[in-house]
Amino acid sequence: MEYITITSDSYESAVNEAKVKYGERVRIHSRRDFTVGGGLFAKKRNKCEIVCYLAPERAVNNQDNNVTKDDLKEFEKEARTPDPQSLTLEEKLETNLKKKENKKSFIVSGLLDENDIKGPFREKVLEDLNWDAEDLPLELSDRIISNVSIDHLSQAHPKKYVVFLGPTGSGKTTTLAKISSLYQNVGKKVAIITLDSYRVGAYEQVKAFGDAFNIPVLLVKDEDEVLLAQDKLKSYDLVLVDTMGISPEDGALNLKLKGLLSLFKESETSFLLTLAANLKSEDMMKQYKSYNAFSISSLIVTKLDETESIGSFLTFSYDVGKPVSFATCGQKVPQDLKKASTTVVLEYLKGFGIDVKRLAAQLLN
Repeated sequence: MEYITITSDSYESAVNEAKVKYGERVRIHSRRDFTVGGGLFAKKRNKCEIVCYLAPERAVNNQDNNVTKDDLKEFEKEARTPDPQSLTLEEKLETNLKKKENKKSFIVSGLLDENDIKGPFREKVLEDLNWDAEDLPLELSDRIISNVSIDHLSQAHPKKYVVFLGPTGSGKTTTLAKISSLYQNVGKKVAIITLDSYRVGAYEQVKAFGDAFNIPVLLVKDEDEVLLAQDKLKSYDLVLVDTMGISPEDGALNLKLKGLLSLFKESETSFLLTLAANLKSEDMMKQYKSYNAFSISSLIVTKLDETESIGSFLTFSYDVGKPVSFATCGQKVPQDLKKASTTVVLEYLKGFGIDVKRLAAQLLN
């Protein structure tokens, strides 16, 4: 049987060339992919070599014979995988290298997908990734945390007025209670102002907490009362301001909130946005845009106990260019409050197999 060798730039073009030259009698025996060039002045070019033979004419014309166009397609399908025995040593090394690269890419992509890390944040994480690292997941986690911005300054030295913004149900009021207890425990004189006179039970909720921890709580309904509250609390180190959740559709309430908050001096006030970790990053972005009128300084991620990964929130944080200051993971006050840190990020990354508690213990020793 006579064998014919055809070399072209791709498998498809080699098969087409064989069909044009030899018609329906052509049969694919084997396939070999390789590269040429790659010297000092030449780029590498992909090549494909196929070995064919011609079936007897009676095999094509005789309908009782099972060799048909469908058989030809099956031959072509089988020929897509080159015979390993036909590869040179250089080609075998290159094939193994590609397999390793594909495996690494599969691992990295899987971890990023599992944590819903995407968009510009994903691109930044992959930008300087050391693909040859001995522990690739550990290297990937390091790239993630190195691109997370944490607001250590406001954690240690908060401004006098800290305003908590966020949609209804984001855990805003509970988070405020936890943070007020945290700062009270380190010796700061803390008070609370609530602007939420709209949600049923909102004032009663924060007042009950204030009474339990001996923290004064003032309910403010209009602009005059804002000024009176500020005067009454001028001797306090830290005043946390609770707000009502707003909606893009409720223009009157939005204007009301903006008017009340405009009475707080910009130099003495910071705005923190609370968002639940179980939201998709796209949904977080929609909520964020509702608060464009305010100068948000940092973010608080809540409800980490209701999700398996912090990845969506990290993607969102990177997209809007805002640092993370606090995280919450339950209802207990103040135990379920965490200052944002690399350890917290690692703790809530899924699939990396990192024993964060053991790591934290080592860092403390």
